Amino acid sequence: MVRIISDFVLKSRFKKKLKLLASVPKSNRKQIKSIVILVSGNYEVKEHLFIDFAKVFKVPTQNITIVVFNKNKIPLQNTKLGQRIECSKEMIDFWGNFSKKFDNFFKKEVDLLINYFDDNSILPSYVSVFCKAKLRLGFSSTQYAMNDLILNVNPLETDLFLSEATKYLKSILK
Repeated sequence: MVRIISDFVLKSRFKKKLKLLASVPKSNRKQIKSIVILVSGNYEVKEHLFIDFAKVFKVPTQNITIVVFNKNKIPLQNTKLGQRIECSKEMIDFWGNFSKKFDNFFKKEVDLLINYFDDNSILPSYVSVFCKAKLRLGFSSTQYAMNDLILNVNPLETDLFLSEATKYLKSILK
């Protein structure tokens, strides 16, 4: 019963934050200096592909953060990226507040947020709307208001997703 009420609170806060997100002004962007990738635990993370993607935009690997959403406490292997965070529902309290561990993460503004999840589970979406991102990229099967650039690609085709993202981002960043 407590879990149901907690999920209701999360969904309510998510909807409010999503409405605010739509009112955030979009400015012209000339380059990408930092990237955050939110990845569902359902997908295998191919870090080298995201590193290659970042190299195209001359983003150093230390300016890339990846957040992996796991239902199970799976230990994470070493990463070549700047930071790797494991996120689970336990990191959010009953009222939808994040643990102190996330304070610095949400204070930092990033140039590009990649919402690499296609399911409508509340946790990745909830974290996404609290991120301060200048540009948001995601899949067509998620909430449209959550992304600025939406790609209609199968999430299992990481290569295709990143090549399409590269093509569109290059035209936007001119």
